[in-house]
Amino acid sequence: MKYISTPEEARPLANIVLKFMRESGFTVKIEKPLDINIPYTTTLIATKGNLSILIESQYQIDCHQSIKELALWLHSQKCYVELFLATHSLANISWKIFKELERSGIGLIIIDEVCTVTIERFPKNPALIVSHDPTLKFGPYEKKVKACMKKFNSPCSFLSDNNQRRDAARDMCEIVEGLTEKLAIYAVKKKHIKLTEKNITDQDWAGQINTLRSQDACATEKNPILTEAIKTDLHSFREVRNLLDHPTRTRTQEIDRQQQLVERMMMGSRLIDRLVKIKRKIS
Repeated sequence: MKYISTPEEARPLANIVLKFMRESGFTVKIEKPLDINIPYTTTLIATKGNLSILIESQYQIDCHQSIKELALWLHSQKCYVELFLATHSLANISWKIFKELERSGIGLIIIDEVCTVTIERFPKNPALIVSHDPTLKFGPYEKKVKACMKKFNSPCSFLSDNNQRRDAARDMCEIVEGLTEKLAIYAVKKKHIKLTEKNITDQDWAGQINTLRSQDACATEKNPILTEAIKTDLHSFREVRNLLDHPTRTRTQEIDRQQQLVERMMMGSRLIDRLVKIKRKIS
């Protein structure tokens, strides 16, 4: 494999990044398109599992129009991709460039004088951007839900061990769990459930979900708070804890896990909407 369109002065930098990516367990190709319809082909494409990392090597950093169009296309296609520019540590990088990278969701790799590769700025992975249905209503939990979404969607990279997506998913899990308990306690106060508050707080999350679905726990002439479908969804959502608490052994497993977290985040937002509405209907 040889460089063709990559400028001569950018090729040594590309070789350093190529070596770094291969040592990180990625398969790397030079100047190969991600897709036949892609508007621009970067210097390198590194792949592992379902993840592709596109790297454009530049001696003088330039977030030019073709790179911006590439970033826009990747986002429009919801590609499971990270896009980086790579340059040397003495490059002149203006504030304007940083703003353009931020707007476009492009990461930045810096190579220093001793060939150390550093992730200076994380990219956004279009396939891992979550957004909830705008018709959902979160009541008093709106700020917390939006904060979770913002944290999950913050720039991040599989090349870094610091991954706030897991933290955001854990935050979402805690909101849903806390809301479940508050719903059950509210049902006790409204005499919909014939238990005490202590009975509720002594239960774990699974127990509280089951109580909200139990006819036996209901007061006379009252129906269970939850439908069978919502009970099933809550128990399914609880499994996000296992997803988060069990460490992955390989980057490929971590890539798979974070794809699952996207659906869990959206599922969490839907459950919050349902639980808030259910609480309002309790009389």
